[in-house]
Amino acid sequence: MTKLKEKIIKITNFCLDLIFPKICFGCRSEGFYLCQNCLEKIPLTDKFSCYFCGQLSFWGRSCEKCQRKFYLTGLISACSHQINLIREAIKALKYEYLKELVQPLSGLLIKCLRSSHFFSNFSQSSSQSLVLPIPLHRKKFLERGFNQAGLIGQEIAREFDLEFRDDLLIRVKNTISQTELEGKKRFLNVQNVFAVKDRKVIEEKIIFLIDDVVTTGATLSEAAKVLKRAGAKEVWGLTITKG
Repeated sequence: MTKLKEKIIKITNFCLDLIFPKICFGCRSEGFYLCQNCLEKIPLTDKFSCYFCGQLSFWGRSCEKCQRKFYLTGLISACSHQINLIREAIKALKYEYLKELVQPLSGLLIKCLRSSHFFSNFSQSSSQSLVLPIPLHRKKFLERGFNQAGLIGQEIAREFDLEFRDDLLIRVKNTISQTELEGKKRFLNVQNVFAVKDRKVIEEKIIFLIDDVVTTGATLSEAAKVLKRAGAKEVWGLTITKG
């Protein structure tokens, strides 16, 4: 990016802030969409279990039965999607395109991963791991201009010194939004929508699969299935919230 473009962006953002000042989704104070005071009040997950059956486990590891059925090695979510503040913030990120929310939302997941010592579960070097986002279909990416899971994934990879790749797992079908469906229909909606571009890069890797929200686990499960069939050793889901 040229210095001229950077200057134009800064001026544009300054003008927008004057016309549409940032208001915290929680306390309504100006200056931030999520102020530090409100962020610190959000309860983070401190007890983990198999996401699909609820059996207590270390770091959200899936039980053997659920792992065979849903393919995810385990799942860590920072907090509940029932928290109004977080639900509003994620909605604003995705549908109002407020990319500034990526950092504070990612910070919640980073804090959860650090406090739980999640990565102490892995003795491998960073070269044996990959951070991959749940991909958007090209049409939706062009409409939104970014993939929120990709932006969150970049923050996670940077914080924990892991390799980030957004070109290995691709979405080959443009489906309707999962928010419009319930239960089994969500699993049917995402069947065969993902593909792996380079199996050699995936083989024997531990994958940290990033998404913003998990509800039924259908999307993460389908992606995990494709990755494991491509040779991934483990596939862990990491999300900001769980429904």
